[in-house]
Amino acid sequence: MSNFLTALIAKVSPNEEKFFTWFDQHAALVVEAAKHLAAMSAEPTATFKGHFEAIETLERKADDVSRDILLALHRTFVTPFDRGEIKDLATALDDVVDIIEQIPVKASIYGVQNFTPEMAALGQIVLRACEKLQDAVSKLNDMTHADGIIKACHDVKIIEDDADRVRRNGIARLFAEESDARALLATKELYELYEAAVDRCEDAADMIHSIVLERI
Repeated sequence: MSNFLTALIAKVSPNEEKFFTWFDQHAALVVEAAKHLAAMSAEPTATFKGHFEAIETLERKADDVSRDILLALHRTFVTPFDRGEIKDLATALDDVVDIIEQIPVKASIYGVQNFTPEMAALGQIVLRACEKLQDAVSKLNDMTHADGIIKACHDVKIIEDDADRVRRNGIARLFAEESDARALLATKELYELYEAAVDRCEDAADMIHSIVLERI
């Protein structure tokens, strides 16, 4: 390959560092969406619309980052990880935002007026999981931080246990106190979506953990 062609490819192809930049952007959007979810779950319903709109905007931005990553895979010769790993991690991060968005979507459809104390707690738990995920992503460009990445991934698993416990408590109280079948089903689905958001964080953390173990 000529020097000219090599230089041309380097110029038009995203370099490895660009993928890490995209992952950092993606993880930051995940955390911002989680912050709005946590605030929405704890504040008066008058703030619901503003948080909902912000989450929708962040979800679209996350989709754009995912698209940039996937398109770049088709025109990049050298990638920091296996192409399948990059695709799966981008998809996993996008899934977190998608599930977060589903919570206000379903709340709006069902006409939920008040979030329960357990939902407020779950909103904070989702945020904690997303922040730990962001911590792991931010260190991926340097495997000397492998121990820190693995710890952050492990912390996500611990947080998932907290989410499961709070969800169970919320559903138990729901069945004990709520007699309206429609309200019961709607609230139960919201609890499950909160936990699903943490589960998606755990899925992404598992992928990161696997990436790191292959390289240390």
